[in-house]
Amino acid sequence: MLKRFNVRIPSDFEEPLLGLADRFGVSVFSSPQIRDEGMGETDFVYTGETIVSFVVSSVEQDVAAIEVAINQWLRDFSLSADAVTVEEYSDNQDWMAGFRAHFKPICVGENIVIRPPWEPELPHEIKPQTTTILIDPGMAFGTGTHETTRLCLEFLAKIVPAGQFFLDLGAGSGILSFYLMKHDAEGGVAIEIEGAAVENMRKNAALNGISDRLKMICADLGKYKPEIEADGIVANITSPVILEYLPVFTPWVKKGGWGIFSGVNSTNAPLVKEAFARNGWVNLQEKTDGDWHGFYLTRS
Repeated sequence: MLKRFNVRIPSDFEEPLLGLADRFGVSVFSSPQIRDEGMGETDFVYTGETIVSFVVSSVEQDVAAIEVAINQWLRDFSLSADAVTVEEYSDNQDWMAGFRAHFKPICVGENIVIRPPWEPELPHEIKPQTTTILIDPGMAFGTGTHETTRLCLEFLAKIVPAGQFFLDLGAGSGILSFYLMKHDAEGGVAIEIEGAAVENMRKNAALNGISDRLKMICADLGKYKPEIEADGIVANITSPVILEYLPVFTPWVKKGGWGIFSGVNSTNAPLVKEAFARNGWVNLQEKTDGDWHGFYLTRS
């Protein structure tokens, strides 16, 4: 039996709640809340709220302890216990069906479209300069709706990855790696700690026709050892992970190489910027989207 705890919170509380999920080792994904605004398929605005969903197995995890911890977390942040709703699923039930029904095509900037394979092609996808990324989200985090994913994609559009080798840390459903591969990167390694996410990423890679060139692995960043230096690194991960592991994965990138980071909220942004400077990264540009920060850097 699976239980899904859906916690509706203001978006700036998302990062600490994801940290709680990390401590328990449960599958988790975030769904920024949007509302339709206009008549077009992609005309929407963000409400400022996010639903963070914990997916807990009664066989593998202590469901009661996790529920207590979520409610204690809400009290610690002075949020209402009514923010949590609980759904139960039998082992053979497709608990993602409802989520898929609400996953619509997303446009990032003028030339990137992210859409599920069951949605029809958008009219401007026929333009040669448009990059289309197909994503079936499965249990993985990353559908393009999240601010941090969009920030990373906007920075990736600034580089020319043709002939380069990259690392994607915390790859989720694979969107960022797929973009780089579709722009002629020579190769890359997409690293994700969640086994279910890696399995889903491989299915998405096949949808996008890049399975033969992208290596997708399930690994802990603290234990991973790259085979060669990368030309660049993209990491859409939380601030605590960046702060802990930045000294580890900085040497994985060639001097003069690029780095694109997000997953950093406004509270932690000053600490992360100090860590970049200590570890030899030069901040070329910083952008914000809501409470989230993205960084485009080069390794000095």
